[in-house]
Amino acid sequence: VTKCSELQLVVKWGGDLTKLGEKQAINLGKRLRNELYPDAPGGGILRLHSTFRHDLKIKTSDEGRVMKTAAAFAKGMLELEGEIPPILVSLVHKEKDSQHMLDPSGNKEVKKDLAACKKKININMQKDADYDRMSEAERESLVGPARLTSLHRALKEIGNPRKTLFAIHSTIGKLVEELDDMLGVLVSGDEDVIEGGAGLKGEEDDEALSGIKLYKGETLLELTERWKLLQNKLYDEEKDIFDLSRVPDVHDNVRFDMLHNPHLGLTETLQKLYDLAKSMADC
Repeated sequence: VTKCSELQLVVKWGGDLTKLGEKQAINLGKRLRNELYPDAPGGGILRLHSTFRHDLKIKTSDEGRVMKTAAAFAKGMLELEGEIPPILVSLVHKEKDSQHMLDPSGNKEVKKDLAACKKKININMQKDADYDRMSEAERESLVGPARLTSLHRALKEIGNPRKTLFAIHSTIGKLVEELDDMLGVLVSGDEDVIEGGAGLKGEEDDEALSGIKLYKGETLLELTERWKLLQNKLYDEEKDIFDLSRVPDVHDNVRFDMLHNPHLGLTETLQKLYDLAKSMADC
């Protein structure tokens, strides 16, 4: 009889749109309106406002953050007033017929080419080679023709792709150690963890001793586990291979914590990690 001794459960959550993301989407809508439909004596795009309300079709996937982003964009483009939810209900549509635009199966004609490109990038961006010692041909073999100036600038900033990846991994390790130290201080002594992980309290139910308020209700333990997961997924020690798909995740997470959790006192480590991850993500 075969018995299951281990179960791995992967739960995917699309995330939530932050206030900064909402503001950026609104500004993008305003920019589109101003550039494509400059203000005119007749009123420009807003003169067609009622027509747009009927004819404009905004289609998204069924992920909440995507729908909110689309609604925020519409608010900026049509110069609408009020909160996002009513705009989402009236203008944003999620239809089964629209899903093929986002469904990976729709890319089956180019799937082979996409897989080949990903494989090449994964190999090239893990090479232990110094930029200053590469010939022009070697640099082009890594990131493409010299005319792709942004990629070549990013490669120059990286210097050595493999060393940069190890630097990212070790900096995440340092960040995790600092977070573990903070957790250790909070749970030391006679303090008890409040049920549900909301914070810490003393024996006499004094005010929460953690004093740490994280964005969107995330706990310090959850934040620490988030970074530990990224650290483990980024590098496979047994195979000595990096998962480059995790680099954008590192960049997004460090940017998130720098913007929304600056009060943790980890600015120096986060800034170093941001600089490393951004240069790698840009390449």
